[in-house]
Amino acid sequence: MSFEKFTSYIDEKVKNRFKVVDDDPLIKEINDLAPDLLPEKQVLRFCRLQEHPEGISHLKTLLSVRIPRERLKDALAWAALSKDMLLNPETADLYLFITWKDENTPSLDECLRIESSEDFCRKFVLRPNEKEETFIERTFISELTIVTPVDLGQDPLISAFSGLEEQFSWFTEEEKRKWLQAFNSGISSYELFYALIDQNPRYDEAS
Repeated sequence: MSFEKFTSYIDEKVKNRFKVVDDDPLIKEINDLAPDLLPEKQVLRFCRLQEHPEGISHLKTLLSVRIPRERLKDALAWAALSKDMLLNPETADLYLFITWKDENTPSLDECLRIESSEDFCRKFVLRPNEKEETFIERTFISELTIVTPVDLGQDPLISAFSGLEEQFSWFTEEEKRKWLQAFNSGISSYELFYALIDQNPRYDEAS
């Protein structure tokens, strides 16, 4: 898949769940921060479709690059410079998608190591023998499937909730759906805490 088709696929996925902000001047400023050694790149700025509880919409920033393996440090440096352009809390919603330009790609262990490091931003890396479509489906821009009725055998997120159900009596079927919809809403970590924990006193009591 060409980089143009890859970024078009990202655009399509993002627009299914978020509101893209095309006229944000930061897009050009962040794009201009990238060195000439990163010719295949894209900057997206977007926010979730739902309104924030306080009426505030914080933008997410998604950087996408296709690079040869030796340009990894340049891509990470671009992410670091981009983060410096953002104000809190948007610094927590910076993401870097990395795909590879040639056959000399990192091993699976190397890809996982890059993804596990959250220096500068959250990273998603195309793994060996992974298709670009599959890569996108495991990122935060892909919509989670809400299973009705709740089926713990089909959705890994719901499976993770089963431990909460055993520990806390208030974690009912209705509560599971509420949490899944919140995780699927695209809100930032702060907003997620605000929606699920901070404004619900019974969670404090349970702790």
